[in-house]
Amino acid sequence: MYHCAIIGAGAVGGLIAAKLSQNHNKVCFVDRRLSESSQLELELEQWQGAKLQFKLPYLNQLAPCRWLIICVKAHQVAQAIEGLSIAADCQVLLMVNGIGAEQSLLSTLKPEQLFLASNTHGALLIDKQAHQLRVKHTGLGKIDLGGYLNQVLEPQYLAYLNQAFEPVYWHNNIYPVLWQKLAINCCINPLTAIHRCRNGELLKPQYQSEITHLCAEISHTAALEGIALSEQQLQQSVLQVAKLTANNFSSMQQDLAQQRRSEIDYINGYLVERAKQHGLNTPCNLALLQRIKQMEQDYA
Repeated sequence: MYHCAIIGAGAVGGLIAAKLSQNHNKVCFVDRRLSESSQLELELEQWQGAKLQFKLPYLNQLAPCRWLIICVKAHQVAQAIEGLSIAADCQVLLMVNGIGAEQSLLSTLKPEQLFLASNTHGALLIDKQAHQLRVKHTGLGKIDLGGYLNQVLEPQYLAYLNQAFEPVYWHNNIYPVLWQKLAINCCINPLTAIHRCRNGELLKPQYQSEITHLCAEISHTAALEGIALSEQQLQQSVLQVAKLTANNFSSMQQDLAQQRRSEIDYINGYLVERAKQHGLNTPCNLALLQRIKQMEQDYA
């Protein structure tokens, strides 16, 4: 039995696989689109500069595993698990941007099997070929984790992740953490995509009013969802992340630059939809949602 199976052979999936393998966990990648199972040569350049190399199974069906970690784009989650047989004793960890993708898993999983995570480790995809994956760990962060159902007990086998990615923080209620990250994504992702800029550009004075209004809308919507988040603290968090990742391009900026579908529906789109359910207007988030959707429609 594998300790962990990973769906998503990209930057985050590669980072997780390498760090788990370094700690002697048995890890595989899963992609049901493969015509046959094979091996994936994985290279991780660690943030200190040293390189790790592994050969990991690359399976077209899910093998018995204790954890299934899903780290694809939010809109790819449902398709990624389609046709996979997930055992009732397998714990599933969803690690994606935004909120809402977890709903597509509930027709397949028992709610108590599902765990949600927020990751702040920096990971960059250097190169990906059919059977090769090169990833760089660009910055140390943390992983926050909790159950889809708010629960007190930590999940079995959490130690696998904790040993590889210390610190891993368990939360009886993960949703405030997810909403705080949602706020950061609602600001940094669409603004950098629209203005075609690096994260650090958002520290300039011309963006501060818009960031303030976005955070106010998020704070008000979160309160209606039963989550207390100060708009001032959210704004400080956005600016802090923009400063710490000043030279980075956001994932949404990269998606639009390469004319790929973005995760806007699970970021500002999720915020707008939840606000609408409470009868609250969120014009700043709605404007960014519509602008990104229009940019996607304008792809040649």
